[in-house]
Amino acid sequence: MTCTKCDNKVDDYRYHLGYTECTDCSETEKYSAHVVYPHKTGAFVQPVSNTASKNLKRMDRRSVSGNRVAKGIYADNSWDRWLQDFQDGKFKPKKPIGPKGKPLKNKPRPYKMVQWTCIDYYKNHGYEPTLDFVRELYREDKITLMTKTKIVNEITSLHIIPKKLRKKII
Repeated sequence: MTCTKCDNKVDDYRYHLGYTECTDCSETEKYSAHVVYPHKTGAFVQPVSNTASKNLKRMDRRSVSGNRVAKGIYADNSWDRWLQDFQDGKFKPKKPIGPKGKPLKNKPRPYKMVQWTCIDYYKNHGYEPTLDFVRELYREDKITLMTKTKIVNEITSLHIIPKKLRKKII
């Protein structure tokens, strides 16, 4: 079989596939591949056109192209850019955040002081009122969320213990 455009010989495997032109004269776009990751280690290769492959690589977060090395990391002067941001003060520590997403109005109280205040309140009033007391401290911006969580965990741990042991501990 000869090529219909240049009269060169067409390979048998191309002829059996239905092509009448040689690879040099053919206008059919060459296939490319795109790797699909349905799970982190279970990748498979999907044959697509070259233009579709470029578009998929542009959109895929796992692809690597151009000056992009990995997600969020650029090969060109990334250290210089970070250093400039640091010197501009973009990495200053934030104030503690209160229950409404705003900085605390009052300075947070020391943890030990709040801890013993809440344990005394638990001795005198019981479990449920103590939890309400801790919630109120948090709502009034007197303690941080982390402090509230720690104290609620401690009060709950105390409440689970049998009464005889609890009296010895407290």
